[in-house]
Amino acid sequence: MLVKNLNGTADNKAPYGYISWLDFWEKKSGKKAHECAHCRAKAKVGAHVQKAFMEDRRWFIVPLCEKCNKTPSSDVFAVYEELVPVRD
Repeated sequence: MLVKNLNGTADNKAPYGYISWLDFWEKKSGKKAHECAHCRAKAKVGAHVQKAFMEDRRWFIVPLCEKCNKTPSSDVFAVYEELVPVRD
C-alpha cells in the first residue's frame, strides 16, 4: 500500500485504554509490531498515515521506525503491514 506520512500528529494521544499508538495498532490488528512496515528496522512508533492517490482521507496507524516516521508528508512510500483506521 502506498501511503503519505501525517506530520505534526504527535499531540494526538492514543485512545483511552491504549498505552500508545503502537499498542493501539497491535491490539486492533492482533499482531506484534516487530518491524517497521517500510524498511524492516525495529518498529518504534504507531505512525499516522493516509493512503496515497486515494479519495479515502481517513487516518490510519501503521508501525514505523523513528526514521521512517520523519518522512515528509509530501513523500509517498510503500508499507507492507496492515493499516488500522484511527476511527472505525
